Amino acid sequence: MKCPACQNKMQENVVAGIKVQACRGECGGLWFDRFQFKKIEFLKPGIGQSLLMIERAEGVKIYRGAEHTCPDCKTTLLYRHFFSTEGDTEINQCSKCRGFWIDLSGLANLQSLPAVQKKQAVEKYFTTILDKKISGMRLRHDDMAQQAQVLTQILKFLCPEDQG
Repeated sequence: MKCPACQNKMQENVVAGIKVQACRGECGGLWFDRFQFKKIEFLKPGIGQSLLMIERAEGVKIYRGAEHTCPDCKTTLLYRHFFSTEGDTEINQCSKCRGFWIDLSGLANLQSLPAVQKKQAVEKYFTTILDKKISGMRLRHDDMAQQAQVLTQILKFLCPEDQG
């Protein structure tokens, strides 16, 4: 599988039985396929936080346009749920296979802050993403509300300790 952002070969990572494809050594994006969603909802929040610390190449940041295909089914364009340059975050989904492409570089960058600053910065990040971005998805229609619930579970799986 190739990264939809930088075309790097993605590598499988298994955390608590959840299989995630990661763009190691380049942009650091993550691919969650729909077969992992049900497993994530039963896990303790933060158990997947090690995925935030995968190796990223210095200076590699590729914000994609709307014309990138799903790395899994390879026939469908990814739908951008939201994008934030301030939060250095991008979340996209394939409407066919339902997988999520997630770039949480902004959250990963917060991990190097001192503990007190980190806690406040991570709280602000999650408030912005969960309360402002994802809550807006819930208002559109039932299908989008279901996807917002899955995305919330993925983010809580990835969140640093004491944030979920």
